[in-house]
Amino acid sequence: MTFPKVVIIILNYVNWKDTSECLRSLENCTYPNFEILLIDNCSPNDSFSKLSELFPSIRIIVTQTNLGYTGGINFGITEALKKQTEYIFVLNSDTIVEKNFLSEIVTGIEQYPNVVAACSLILEERNRNKIWYAGGSLVKWRGLAVHHLQGKSKQLLKSNKPQRVSFITGCSILFRAGAFSKIGLEDDRFFMYLDDIEYSARILKKGYDLLFVPTSIIYHRVEGKEESAFKLYYSVRNRLLFIHTALTGLIRWYASIYFFCVISYKLVKWSMFHRKYFRAAVFGLQDYFNNNFYEGRGHTLFYVPEDLVV
Repeated sequence: MTFPKVVIIILNYVNWKDTSECLRSLENCTYPNFEILLIDNCSPNDSFSKLSELFPSIRIIVTQTNLGYTGGINFGITEALKKQTEYIFVLNSDTIVEKNFLSEIVTGIEQYPNVVAACSLILEERNRNKIWYAGGSLVKWRGLAVHHLQGKSKQLLKSNKPQRVSFITGCSILFRAGAFSKIGLEDDRFFMYLDDIEYSARILKKGYDLLFVPTSIIYHRVEGKEESAFKLYYSVRNRLLFIHTALTGLIRWYASIYFFCVISYKLVKWSMFHRKYFRAAVFGLQDYFNNNFYEGRGHTLFYVPEDLVV
């Protein structure tokens, strides 16, 4: 077996403790040809000094401003492409990896020349028997994507063989480095949330395939990561952005109608029982129609550290 070079991009913002545990797990990685590129997204706390002290051998690049998830990942990809690597692995900082995760996913993608991006099996970190992502599908008429078997036992997986899918989560993606010249980078307008849905749709639209590799295993910290006004603002704004960016024709109309039916019902409920959600959703709608993308007002008005979930 050959071992093509892989650059692993990890984006840190504020939460250096989770990032350090992710990096510790990567120290056990058995794949012999990888490099870590750690990007700190202009954290306003002591993340840079803490991570520098704990991992002196890892180069940390600090952005000049908070670029959001999409901008931070694009920054990392641009840096990684300078390293003449064959693959780029985007990995969330709140994950723990199995030691053979990289060998398995590289072996998987190498079997399928038309696949430009692959995703691991992602289990919950606190309950490692429970699935968070085991493949996914775009549901275009609803303007969203779903995780297969989410919340179910991993024993329900029917096969360990790689499978083509129509959606891969941004939590863990192995890209062919050469594909970015054809598919482009992440859409910076999203800032964070739902960008992976748009990216999956774009890759498929350009005629390439996506792959789920069950033998590559990652654990994701998902406990306590419920809905928040911060996430809701970006989800509402970006759902419309996805629908009107990635979809066309009747499917776009169906998805738009479905979205407005759902959000209208929720706005009525939130106006009575959850004013902060109501405000976040209204601002998300306003900012979509006012073309106020990128960071918009979400980070300024609704961000608290516990809400930053990707």
